[in-house]
Amino acid sequence: MNVKYCGPALDYSGYGEANRHDIAALLTVNVGVNVELTRHCLEISEFGKLGNTIRELQGNNSPYRVKILHTTPNIYRQFIEPGIYHIARVFWETDKLPADFAYGVNMCNEVWTGSEYNAKAIRSAGVTIPIFLIPEAIDTSITPDQIKPFLTANKDDFRFYSIFEWTERKNPGVLLEAYWLEFENTQNVSLTIKTYLDDFTAAKKNEIDNYIRKIKVRLGLKNYAPIYLYQQLLSRSQMYRFHRSFNCFVSPHRGEGWGIPQMEALLMGNAIISTNCGGVHEYFKNTIDAILLEHTLTQVSNNRNGQWYQPDQQWASVEVDTVRKALRWVFDHQAAAGETAKRGGSTVRQLFSFKTVGDQMAKRLRQIEETFNAA
Repeated sequence: MNVKYCGPALDYSGYGEANRHDIAALLTVNVGVNVELTRHCLEISEFGKLGNTIRELQGNNSPYRVKILHTTPNIYRQFIEPGIYHIARVFWETDKLPADFAYGVNMCNEVWTGSEYNAKAIRSAGVTIPIFLIPEAIDTSITPDQIKPFLTANKDDFRFYSIFEWTERKNPGVLLEAYWLEFENTQNVSLTIKTYLDDFTAAKKNEIDNYIRKIKVRLGLKNYAPIYLYQQLLSRSQMYRFHRSFNCFVSPHRGEGWGIPQMEALLMGNAIISTNCGGVHEYFKNTIDAILLEHTLTQVSNNRNGQWYQPDQQWASVEVDTVRKALRWVFDHQAAAGETAKRGGSTVRQLFSFKTVGDQMAKRLRQIEETFNAA
């Protein structure tokens, strides 16, 4: 069995990492893969052995009858091949795909997505082809004892942290406000944010700095618990070192297509606080595997990516007080939070290994192959 996999598998992005994980899952269960690369990021990073494997697979010209498209669906048209069965690998963050995404997806034969939230968002946009739930995989062989943490200035604190692109969907304002309000008069606590805005240039870093200063001025507190910003590009191995350097991952996001940093954090033994909306969160139990933040759905607004995030969509809204309570609970109950991290890590290893997800992919591919043989 052989497939062609089309997407930004060497990009420094969530799309890129998801591509790499899918390809690894397919290879793990002996599905042959041809790689057709797209590119959406200017930055170049190092992706270890898996990155090298993907580069080698670019030269694989084995025959295939199935092509998996895992890039933004608005550009699917240019990758559609006559006589080939096309699978749209789609994840999305709001309650409905944008119209140009739905148009691209409907050019395919079926959809693979990761959660019921994703499936509903795809159907709500008018997609009519069959949808199958296949989660995203991750390398579950990675364990905390294999990873050396960085030396950090806040090594004696309880260290909250977050990793995200600086966009409204990731809700940085609520994260900062909740953290500063809750820990105004608390010692030995800190928050470290690994982030970027579009790229890693000085101008974009200044935009982030100015955003943070404005929140500080608006709050007008007497004391501000420390925040550390890291705004540099990291390799995949360095990203795991980053996770390993802290205690609790926090993301009051407005919706996730999946949630790779959440999985990575749990694999590194860290508790997670994350909005219970979309993707991997459907597989976690609140207070058992993770601290899941309650939310309401509100109209999308104040977002710079207006091409895709539009007023006819809804995304999650999380109250500052909800985030404050979660932060305080983890800080005051560190041992109990550590137990959720252990259980969450076990859930990730059980459900999302390359082998487990690869088996699901291979099963569906065999069913597709049977339809070819019956024709």
